[in-house]
Amino acid sequence: MRPSLCLFLALAGLGCGASVTPSTAPPADVPSTAADVPVVPDVPPPPVDVPVVALDVPTVLMDLALGEPCERDAQCASGVCAQTPGVVSGCAQPCTDDEACLATSSLLACVLDRAPGGGRLVCGQVAGAKIDRAGACTLDTECLSGFCLDDLCHNACVDDSVCLAGWHCGAQPVGARSVQVCRATPIIGVTVEDFVLFEGLSTVDRSTMPLDVVAPPDTVSLTWVTQDLAGPDLFASVTNVIAPDSRALVDRRSWSSLREQQIRTIPSRLQINGATFPGRDMEPMVPGVFRSAHALLNNRTGTPVATRRMRALVRVKRAPGGVAANGWTLRLRVIISGVVGLNATNAPTNVRLQSAFARMRAIYATAGVNLFVDGYADLLPADAARFATLDSTDELQALFQRTAGITGDVLPIFLVRGISSAAGLENAIGIAGAINGPPGIFGTVSSGVVASWDNTFGRNDDLLPQVLAHECGHYLGLWHSMERLAACTTAGQADCSLWGGVDNLTDTPATMAGAARNLMYWTTSGSNELLSAGQGLMMRGNPIIH
Repeated sequence: MRPSLCLFLALAGLGCGASVTPSTAPPADVPSTAADVPVVPDVPPPPVDVPVVALDVPTVLMDLALGEPCERDAQCASGVCAQTPGVVSGCAQPCTDDEACLATSSLLACVLDRAPGGGRLVCGQVAGAKIDRAGACTLDTECLSGFCLDDLCHNACVDDSVCLAGWHCGAQPVGARSVQVCRATPIIGVTVEDFVLFEGLSTVDRSTMPLDVVAPPDTVSLTWVTQDLAGPDLFASVTNVIAPDSRALVDRRSWSSLREQQIRTIPSRLQINGATFPGRDMEPMVPGVFRSAHALLNNRTGTPVATRRMRALVRVKRAPGGVAANGWTLRLRVIISGVVGLNATNAPTNVRLQSAFARMRAIYATAGVNLFVDGYADLLPADAARFATLDSTDELQALFQRTAGITGDVLPIFLVRGISSAAGLENAIGIAGAINGPPGIFGTVSSGVVASWDNTFGRNDDLLPQVLAHECGHYLGLWHSMERLAACTTAGQADCSLWGGVDNLTDTPATMAGAARNLMYWTTSGSNELLSAGQGLMMRGNPIIH
């Protein structure tokens, strides 16, 4: 024990209270105590003997198991403590995709943890989340993946195998780090990409299961294609297209000559069929998941087929802001068939042909489309003799099949000597393989347009420029501004015009006088060259223009 302060003061000659007079010897009757008082050395006093009081600090474990509450990564055996609001917190396992988490629990998904050091992927749950990959969202907490970007939910991935068509697996910055998720490939300018939805043996007369494609926010258009890979004798059909908001854009079961659908298409054509959205000028693109179904159908006049190889694909056209901008280019491939005095060598300097292209170029410029002829070719001599004058629908389809071997986003134009009035082609002087012709797909019965070199000489004007521009307009998706025949009034009626006998656009003339001035009127006078803004928009949405 430390001596009392009073004792030390007394030894120093100081009082502890009253004053004391020193003496040289003790009184006789008081025993001397001087020898009993130890000499105190001049050293620091020993520490006070204060009992140790335990602090109220919890024991911190550094190897917490998965799911246990935590405050920082170092506490978890997994090295990850998930704390993002909305994500079930606690020690979590790092992951790369949902498959890695499902091996642990069917309740877990690979979710985004927005950690202070940057985003990372962990096996977890997002409380109350219901939206799957590519579904529309506004908050991370609405997505099963915990990651809402550009108003769509994005799922974790290792490679493209877990990504929907329209997306690829790639790095996406989240804070100071990046995570691998399915997302649209970044673009700078207009971009067209093909995604095969199905390819293989299919049951004829039966549609595929619904096939999904994601339209990113910068999508300009989607074009679905169904193709018979074994030949031209069956009908190909885009049987169904459903928008992200559940609208039926195409439904073959309810299709009729009287009922207009969101996408104007004839949902069964020999060998190949296409459908493009938006299909009308007033229709905005909707980001999200579109679903389509596809089928090959027996031609009732032929021998029934049970199974057939089929391809179903979608062409996704994107551009900055999703805007179908002015100034994109249509590329033409000119193929010459039996025209007297015209061949691939002299065509680039042929005055009549180049004048026609110059006029066509001026017409298309009003719709914001540039025109470029990227090559000329001659048919082989035997084919040139056969197809110099088209005498039947069969010959027309066989001619279009001669495009096999062409590559790239070009529109094949066949220049033939003539089209017979007995060919059953309505005395046409120009024909498109289809309205919405096969986009960049060749060797089919619909791959191209044809114009008659001789039949386009008008009485007063050369009709070749209008015929070329008109038929290419059909191939790009434009219908007649007004038809020759009266509109159908019953579903089974023949010799009538579908869907009221007018096109599906809002800004083309609805009167005969106005429609007759439009390039897409059913016949040409040599001066009808007008294109509306809506027609230009539809043309620029076509995937072969970029």
